[in-house]
Amino acid sequence: SSGPMDTGGRSAVFPARRDGASPAHGWRGYLVAAFFLALIGLLVFRQFVFGDHVLLYTDMGIDSVNDSYPCFVHLSDYLRNVGFPSWSFAVGMGQSLSYLTGDMLWDPVVWLPKRLIANALVYQHLIKILAGGLLFFRFLQLRGAGLSAALLGSMLLGFSSYMCMGSCWFSSADELVAFALLLLGTELALQGGRWIYLCLAVAFIGLITVFHLYLAALLLCFYVPARLLELHQRKPVELILVCLQLGGLAWMGVGLAAIVTLNGADAVLSSARGSGKIPNSWSVPQFFQLESGLHYLTAVLRTFSNDLAGTADGFRGWGNYFEAPTNYAGLVSLLLLPQFFAGASRRERIVAGFFLGLITVPSILPWFRSLFWLFQGGYYRTLSLFTVLALLTLSMTAFSRYAERRAISLRTLGLTLFVLLALLYLPLHAVSSLVEHRVRDSAAIFLSLYAILLATGHFWKRQAVCAWCILILSAMELIYFDSMTVNRPTVLKSKLAGEVAYLDDGSAEAVRDLEAREKSFFRITKTWSSGPGSRASLNDAMVFGYNGTSSYSSFNNFNYIHFLMTVGAIEPANLVSTAQWTPGLMGYPLLATFTCEKYVLTNNPVPFEAADHYEFVQRYQDAYAFRNKLFLPLGLVFGHYLPADVFMELPSWAKAEALLHAVVLSPDAAQKAGLVALGLDELKQQMHDVAPADAIGRLQAGALAMEAFAPTRLSGIVRADERAILVWQTPFDAGWRAQLDSGAATTIAVNGGLLGIPLPAGSHHVELAYMPRFLYVGAGVSLVSFFVLILSLWRWPRLRLPQA
Repeated sequence: SSGPMDTGGRSAVFPARRDGASPAHGWRGYLVAAFFLALIGLLVFRQFVFGDHVLLYTDMGIDSVNDSYPCFVHLSDYLRNVGFPSWSFAVGMGQSLSYLTGDMLWDPVVWLPKRLIANALVYQHLIKILAGGLLFFRFLQLRGAGLSAALLGSMLLGFSSYMCMGSCWFSSADELVAFALLLLGTELALQGGRWIYLCLAVAFIGLITVFHLYLAALLLCFYVPARLLELHQRKPVELILVCLQLGGLAWMGVGLAAIVTLNGADAVLSSARGSGKIPNSWSVPQFFQLESGLHYLTAVLRTFSNDLAGTADGFRGWGNYFEAPTNYAGLVSLLLLPQFFAGASRRERIVAGFFLGLITVPSILPWFRSLFWLFQGGYYRTLSLFTVLALLTLSMTAFSRYAERRAISLRTLGLTLFVLLALLYLPLHAVSSLVEHRVRDSAAIFLSLYAILLATGHFWKRQAVCAWCILILSAMELIYFDSMTVNRPTVLKSKLAGEVAYLDDGSAEAVRDLEAREKSFFRITKTWSSGPGSRASLNDAMVFGYNGTSSYSSFNNFNYIHFLMTVGAIEPANLVSTAQWTPGLMGYPLLATFTCEKYVLTNNPVPFEAADHYEFVQRYQDAYAFRNKLFLPLGLVFGHYLPADVFMELPSWAKAEALLHAVVLSPDAAQKAGLVALGLDELKQQMHDVAPADAIGRLQAGALAMEAFAPTRLSGIVRADERAILVWQTPFDAGWRAQLDSGAATTIAVNGGLLGIPLPAGSHHVELAYMPRFLYVGAGVSLVSFFVLILSLWRWPRLRLPQA
């Protein structure tokens, strides 16, 4: 071709079906697909739509209560009260919310008032089922599937175990919709040259997390060349040119999402997990190392049903219920997969075999599964989704041929049924003790019925009729098996009280009252979890809207974690887990005082009644509020510094008290600050002569006088008698910009990870403002990408593709 795009808007459309039939079935096909998806969805999720349950699980799916739900509630409040997701003091000791920005699209419940979120979760999930199913329906149509096959495929994907897992791990449902859209966009580009959908799909995928762009690139790098080889017999150079064109369009999609992905990437790379500064607990396996027998049994059994090896807390297979293979996508697809090879051309068999190898080898050799995750883990997750997509694409192609009255191989069908039943009933003790016998027997019955229907249609030449019977039977199978996965212990609507789905124990009322008493910044220490799950929540601050110090997040700010580790609140031996599940400074009263604790909420008042520096305020049902009389405000002034290496040599009990006498600086920060160092002997003398209460009194007297406070903007007046450091008790982040009087000021990391501003002697007006540091750059890239997109649509609305 003379150019990458057709200036006249014409394209060479790839014929998807060799019989010349149109792949489109009009709007009626979409209505039928939507009807089946909605009907099955209402039946599977009937307890949530019509019953007393909300889509928040209290068992193995506790992340829905302890992680996702707090993020939704907090983002809902943040969008109303602050605006675009930026800095929040309710996450740990302060954290950028950039990594949650994509939730504004993928989880629209965040736009609702927080009191409605819990009840709305099921409808959000049903909409994702509908979207994912319809996208895959159209994708199968473009690949030449008839109505019954496209409809069956949409049902099997929409109610695959991966999507059902998305009822409590919400990102799974997002991934399914996103990658279904990516496949559809790729097929539209390859068949009709309509490239806009590919760009949009990549952009939407980037809004999940920036890591998903890598997963999208992985899928495209394998699917596009294989699909071109399947459709064309052209010179490799021409096909490479098409791949490069599509790659460029995918990059345009990356650019469209840059306003979110750049800041999301910055938040991830600034986290303890994403920075690489925390050791990975996953040990990379040897190249030819094999897995355990339990792993292989689990991988096989979970293709028959997600719950064949137990459900949630009762799961007995390899790994855990979520991270084990999640490959169930309907039993009929297992019977139909060999039929694809029986009726395929040599080239189609090669391409299909290649893809089956790609999804099978990682299950056999864990090194390849680790490679899939860039050696950062060995679980399945998205790998299972790719497996399901490949399985359904091939099996629905075979089913479409069957529905069009093409012959099937009865010998292959009989052999496949025998092998599948043999796998289910392996005469091994390990299998017998692992499987749920009721589920196994049900799977065997469904498999036998499918085989009978397939054979009956073949013998009596009534394939179309039997195809619709198989579709109805599949709907019954999905309702039966998915109900086990979905209908587990959850939060009950009848137990919901107040505005949030946490326990009505007085916490919400207490926080509202305490917040109304104060006009400046302070933190609350809450000594128990109000979460309704089996595992204590560390994100109560996000749910109830107060500033705390604990956090459960995969992307906890590294400086936050490093500060906790520096002061001894986190043990290095448990760093891998505590970097995500971080109780903050609970149990460290002097450190809590240093970091602005003004109130304690507790359900056990006895220890605080006995403490001299706590005074009782009020009781709110089960919650007792105490005020910390030694409260230190945000913004403390220090005229001396302690070298970081000296501080690290102090015993844990002395570190908290040392922070009251000097700021801890690294050599580089000390050089910028220009302070006088405090020797170890001098520090010991000060700690001996000055009681902690007196040291706190001095800090209170010289602290910043706060004038205005908002999550992203703080200002006040401070005085320093000599060169000093103004310590803000929040994690250092490059997004903070400081202004001292009328000019810009330098920010540095102090105390192992907190934010500091060097001060010259004198009285100063200080202002801090936070903005995600790549917001303008990302907005610029997105804007440029948008204009390039518009120009390209006007100039080259369709790709010029080689003839089939």
